[in-house]
Amino acid sequence: MSELTNQLNQQLILHANDVQLIDTESKIELTGDDIKKKVDAFRRQFVNQNINRGDVILIALGNTLWMTIIEQALWEIGAIAHPIAETTGTKEIISEFKDYQYSGAIVTDRIDSELNNQGILSKRTFEISDFAINYYAFSGKPLQHISNNDEQQLALILNTSGTTGKPKRVGITHKKILLATKAVTKSQNIKKTDHALIVMPMFHINAQIVSTVTSRVNGCQVIVAPKFSASKFWTIVADYQITWLSVVPTIINILLKNEKSNAQYNKLKEFVHLEYVRSASFSLPKQLLTDFEQRFNVRVQEGYGMTESTTVVSINPLTKPKIGSVGPVVDTDIAIYSANYGVTYKPNQHGEIILRGPRVLQQYLDPKDNILIDGYFRTGDIGYFDNDGYLYVIGRIKEIINHGGEKVAPAKVESVIAQFEFVTEVAVIGLPDELYGERVVAALHMNNTDDYEQKIAAIKRKSSQELAKYEQPSEYIITGAFPRNQTGKVLRTQLVERLKGEYQNAFSS
Repeated sequence: MSELTNQLNQQLILHANDVQLIDTESKIELTGDDIKKKVDAFRRQFVNQNINRGDVILIALGNTLWMTIIEQALWEIGAIAHPIAETTGTKEIISEFKDYQYSGAIVTDRIDSELNNQGILSKRTFEISDFAINYYAFSGKPLQHISNNDEQQLALILNTSGTTGKPKRVGITHKKILLATKAVTKSQNIKKTDHALIVMPMFHINAQIVSTVTSRVNGCQVIVAPKFSASKFWTIVADYQITWLSVVPTIINILLKNEKSNAQYNKLKEFVHLEYVRSASFSLPKQLLTDFEQRFNVRVQEGYGMTESTTVVSINPLTKPKIGSVGPVVDTDIAIYSANYGVTYKPNQHGEIILRGPRVLQQYLDPKDNILIDGYFRTGDIGYFDNDGYLYVIGRIKEIINHGGEKVAPAKVESVIAQFEFVTEVAVIGLPDELYGERVVAALHMNNTDDYEQKIAAIKRKSSQELAKYEQPSEYIITGAFPRNQTGKVLRTQLVERLKGEYQNAFSS
């Protein structure tokens, strides 16, 4: 077995009589000994199903404590887990097997009911502790990914959360996962007494490694919620004595704005011992961060990482954060690249953020050209370092707006507009413009549209004070719900397409 699986098992032995996993939906609570027995039971079933080293098992289950148990059982026999969203359509699942020849799949009851007469997968249901597992075996010859070295054996395949096209597949080894848990442990000061709550989707690297595996190798208690629910959030935090969790800015925004959630917090705040929330995925406006910290007396720790870097590569120290930054470098070589000056570590040089190190991807499982520059992985993000070595991420290369030759970073403009309390959410995009190529447009959600013109006038005044003229939106649109990916990130390309031409059900100025 790998060092990763050894450490997971050591913690199960150390905490044989302590509750280590809790599922808020089913109310199941498992001690270390319970978990070990269930991991062993799954491993035996997988062997019986002829799952071998290098075999890939697709897992579409949603958030459940069974996910980490199933994955550990697969890792112990050298097999590979590929978790995907439980909302994935059956047509897409069949396509995965046609394209990649995985060995099998574990799916929800909904998917199970729809996988009829497809000729690719054969059903072989089994039970573990009265929990029926909808297992399907591939009818063809599986394609295996085998390494003779336990540490270099793939443990996970995760899809990137790309905003366009088919997601890219990232293969993550046992060694990379263990290195990532060490980086997270150190940068977040993870303690064995921590109680970590999982609300992020468990097919995503954040919930997979930052929250779940890191907590487990440290002997922490892991509490799994089926999804984020504003109406249940503070009750769960209080009942299970949650000390930290990972979120995205959308969750922070909802917790601030949701009236029922705020009323619940007011009733339970003396029982809340939440120390911090770790915010990732995309930038958090300054006003949102400070409002959250003041309202709930909970620190927000902003960081930066991705599937391709096996989680965190920079993060703000809890003791010395810089609002607007994603913090100093963590256990990774980070540089800035520009066609004008090449690769540099100098402060205040804007360009593409590039990465290298033992946790950083060198190639996708489906090879893609032009992902490296001088041995560094190209993130596609634009950023810079300040004089203290703190990293700032100001946007995506593909999302940068070209206004008459001037480059506009949407995140910078959004941070100014988001300071107004009446703005509940903002997305800045570029729409086609005959004169300038692209014009800067702010799509808004407001708590109400009364006095719309006065509110827009106030935004314009502030923008003129804090933004260059070419960065100031020429248009403000109130529109419907933003299109998003699974982690809540706004799909700007889709939003642009929706807002091109005639604006339906929208105010503009």
